[in-house]
Amino acid sequence: MFFDNRAAYIYVVKNYQHKLVVLLFASVFATFAVADKPAVYPDQKFNRVGEGFYYPQLVADFYKTNGDQLYWMTTDETGMKRRSLLCQLIDSAARTQLIGAAYYLQELRSAHVPTVGDSIYARQMDKLFTDAAIALCKDVFEGYKTGPWVGYDQLTIDFSPALDKQLVEQLYKAIVSGSLSQFIFSLEPVHKEYKALQTALRIHQVKNNRDTVKLLVRSMNLYRWIHHFGFEKFIIINLPEARLRYVEHDKVVLDMKTVVGKPSTPTPRFATVCDQAILYPYWYVPPSIIFNEYLPKIKSNPAWLDAHNMQIIDGKGRVMDHMNMNWSAFHRGNFPYSMRQSTGCDNALGVIKFNIITPYGVYLHDTNNKTAFLSGYRFYSHGCIRLEQPMELGNRILPQQLDTNYLQSCFRDQQPHFLKLKSPLPVFSVYMQAMPDAREVIHYFKDVYKLN
Repeated sequence: MFFDNRAAYIYVVKNYQHKLVVLLFASVFATFAVADKPAVYPDQKFNRVGEGFYYPQLVADFYKTNGDQLYWMTTDETGMKRRSLLCQLIDSAARTQLIGAAYYLQELRSAHVPTVGDSIYARQMDKLFTDAAIALCKDVFEGYKTGPWVGYDQLTIDFSPALDKQLVEQLYKAIVSGSLSQFIFSLEPVHKEYKALQTALRIHQVKNNRDTVKLLVRSMNLYRWIHHFGFEKFIIINLPEARLRYVEHDKVVLDMKTVVGKPSTPTPRFATVCDQAILYPYWYVPPSIIFNEYLPKIKSNPAWLDAHNMQIIDGKGRVMDHMNMNWSAFHRGNFPYSMRQSTGCDNALGVIKFNIITPYGVYLHDTNNKTAFLSGYRFYSHGCIRLEQPMELGNRILPQQLDTNYLQSCFRDQQPHFLKLKSPLPVFSVYMQAMPDAREVIHYFKDVYKLN
């Protein structure tokens, strides 16, 4: 699944020849190359043997599946080469911030192989080498420290166990076949956009532009995380850029402007799925908007609801006569109703909404205010994501083409119509301040939400 775009590794395993190994090994270190000076690892965690691993369950699975034997701490030349190579790979990757820490590097370098017997020390150190190798692989493959940048991540919950299992299986094969460096090399994306980020990172590392390096490293981590799932089709919303891209088979086939949340009501970051589209949707007004913005206006003039095509709905789904309600009695602690905007072209969601499964109550949707897309600053919403080209997106992801005449007729009080996708479509809402365009030019965006 996750080596679909990494033919280099498959090719190496099938064609393991000295010249090819040297070439790919050089490619790994060309990616990692930096000035020849001692490495400094600010994130290093000095875990002594036996005090716990980064990935204890994956380490246990590695030995349970492949036999409880030594893979690194053997007394022969093969064991020595494996240990030396792993230390080189960790050192090089840590120098260029491709991984989050120089995993156990000092302990691994100082490891000594007992000359007699299969000691407890040798077994523990062998597991330490394996844990370091797994940590190296996971950071290169899926990025690191992405968790704080994603508020809700259902995709990792759903797909991580299977991906981890495959990763451990492939690591084992790479170790025993002598192709560890080629395997590590194969884990990074090969897309031209990622290569552009790599090139920019090397340039700014040489120039010691720390702030720019920080943005590039974060974007590369998020890029690896998004692409490590191996999805054939998915949506990316890049919030500081206020743009949406729809990707099919590693190619951006739809690129559009969006309007996202104001700095005071930022659009959340998440990884989830879109399961359906709703034509002529109701807009159910969030409580925060009801109490902070609308209720004071309604108390002054209940006819405001008619002017904005709004309805008050009780707990049984009945539309209330809002002109005969005692509005002075309602406040945040006493309002046993919901408020919705009737369907039609003047609906805040427009005529099509794409449902995404999150705890935030935000959606991708059409809008009745198209002029906002003309602005270079598109941070106006309460958190939802307004789309410049919603019909085009619908025609791309829905099983049938939309009836644009029906949607553009702007029928009033039309009943919502639900259209399910053939399969849930992954959607990523991320915060990448460094982003390559189709021409591989890196664009840098302001920290609109002050997340730095």
